[in-house]
Amino acid sequence: MKKNFEVTLKQMITVIHKTINSVDKRLLNHGEQVAYIMFNLLKADGNYNEEEMLRLCAVSTFHDIGAYKVTELDKLTEIDTVSPLNHAVYGSLFIKYFSPLSDLYNVVLNHHFSEKYAEDNNIKSVCKEGILLAFADYLDRLYLNNQQMNKSYIEEKCKDDYSNKYINLFFIANQKFNVIEKLKDGTYVKELYEFFGQKIITREEVIAYSKMLAYSIDFRSEATVKHTITVEAISYQIAKLYGLDEEDLTRIKIAADLHDIGKIGIPVEILEKQGKLTKEEFEIMQSHAIIGYNILSDLNIDDIRDIGTLHHEKLDGTGYPFGLKGNELTIEMRIVAIGDIISALLGSRSYKEEFDKDKIIKILKNMVQSNKIDSGIVTLFINNYDYIIEEAKKQWSDLMKIYLNLNNEYNEILESFV
Repeated sequence: MKKNFEVTLKQMITVIHKTINSVDKRLLNHGEQVAYIMFNLLKADGNYNEEEMLRLCAVSTFHDIGAYKVTELDKLTEIDTVSPLNHAVYGSLFIKYFSPLSDLYNVVLNHHFSEKYAEDNNIKSVCKEGILLAFADYLDRLYLNNQQMNKSYIEEKCKDDYSNKYINLFFIANQKFNVIEKLKDGTYVKELYEFFGQKIITREEVIAYSKMLAYSIDFRSEATVKHTITVEAISYQIAKLYGLDEEDLTRIKIAADLHDIGKIGIPVEILEKQGKLTKEEFEIMQSHAIIGYNILSDLNIDDIRDIGTLHHEKLDGTGYPFGLKGNELTIEMRIVAIGDIISALLGSRSYKEEFDKDKIIKILKNMVQSNKIDSGIVTLFINNYDYIIEEAKKQWSDLMKIYLNLNNEYNEILESFV
């Protein structure tokens, strides 16, 4: 991103899908195909404006985001048949609390309630868009299981769960827009992303989507939740005191949120290991930097990518993944790198307690003397230590309260549907 940067919804959706793809390729096409079917159902319905369709299609692409919290990776392909409500409930709450599409959380919650099931069980949370998403999701599963879809096959499979109103809507959409043919030949991808590319999203939305993606990764590991929140808070406060302008502060916030995006490709048993990592495990952990770099590449946001994912580079060239040094590291990159170090020193793990102020300052000064990190930024931090840490802890406390409440609400909603 450059000064006065513009980011499209297409870019953000691409980042989200590249991230999901780094964990498991099995769900990637499903999200895009469900969104494309939803897109055409909404067009055929004729009661939605472009902004409404953009938002509904966006949330449709990551409607299964809750799967990474409640499902084992080797069972991802079973999420729609084995306890499907679990990931729908968690995903809906995640959208509600950690996304710019919070008002659409019921759509995600409903995406495993067929029209008939919702009616028979008098589900009060059900909404038309949720049924449409459930229908699109079911149609895609039919398509994945039998790519030679035709009218009689669809009618036979859907008649027990959906009325003619929904079934005929799909036939109208298919007649007008060749939905099945485009799913078969792959041209739906270009059409869907061209639609997303029309939407320029605000800075606030970019930050909100970045947080959503970061937290979807971090909620696999509670320790990394606090870490990401703290890195963003500390980096932002340092950058503000350093005198960076609003555009740069925005970049810092987004980059800090995404700085560990590559950890979505690291096994949870390594992220959450009780004790120090072995040499082999540490090498796997180090790979998160290049995984994150690759996820954020080719999206016209290279500065965000570099500020965030190169936080393990050092001034003397001994860092990773590229061994950059000196002037190759911008002020923004140096700030997030120091924010990451401070957050790690503040964090308590099974093998270490939270370090106190004196020890943190001593470690930072030693790293300055070894030409690892920027002396001016470290001095600025030390001179404002108490203020910066206090602000960071406020942010951490508020977000952790939301996280804990989310887990409680998850259990309450599951119980209400039993």
